[in-house]
Amino acid sequence: MILWPQTDGSVLATPQPAHAVLAGQLMRALAEPPVPLEPVVNAAAQHDCAWMEWEREPEFDAATGLPRHFNALSGHEHVPMWEQGVRDALANWGLWAGLLILRHGSHIYRLGILGNRMAPSAESLAAMEGYMAREVAWSADLMAKLGVDEAQVTANQRKIAMVDSIALGLCWGQERFDCNGTTLIRRGARVATLDPWPLAVPRITLETETIHLPGRFADAEAMRAGIAAAPRERLVFELSAA
Repeated sequence: MILWPQTDGSVLATPQPAHAVLAGQLMRALAEPPVPLEPVVNAAAQHDCAWMEWEREPEFDAATGLPRHFNALSGHEHVPMWEQGVRDALANWGLWAGLLILRHGSHIYRLGILGNRMAPSAESLAAMEGYMAREVAWSADLMAKLGVDEAQVTANQRKIAMVDSIALGLCWGQERFDCNGTTLIRRGARVATLDPWPLAVPRITLETETIHLPGRFADAEAMRAGIAAAPRERLVFELSAA
């Protein structure tokens, strides 16, 4: 989950697939729309499908008293989950979704390695490097089936990276966030600007759903009960140019 601590001690916990909904809304509004439009919009909206099973039963983090945060997973935990998500995307939404989610995995792991993140260890590093090595041939096969070239895929993959980062920065409560081509600057709890402005409209309202947790839990059992009882709330953001 993406955890956003609130000033009253409560926490907004947004499942990864719920944050991806915002990415899909942003993708549809880009000033330079992807080609093809609908398959790439769908890929953006579904790009975190790998997390669906995890988010149904999130693990407890005893250090925080909360569900494990999305970036607390190691590479060797994340990679098998992500590869299954790619297979699920191919089976359910087709080639473009599968290809772009596959490529987005390598983007995540490059960031993980460069930033020394994702619980760095020899095992974690080997898992991420192994994924990126396998991705090359897998991507080539999918591109051949689609009849597209590297330039088109790279352009769409970069758009996925940008809208994903914007959605993440919003749901994570970041005050300022590098979004792979634009910068998110928070102006209020649920109001932000982007600089440069990447959208075709002068402002946009984004909406998804979050879980409003009361705060820390004593143990895993209390956390599971707390998540089940916690209210689901609309999470609405207003974005405009800086």
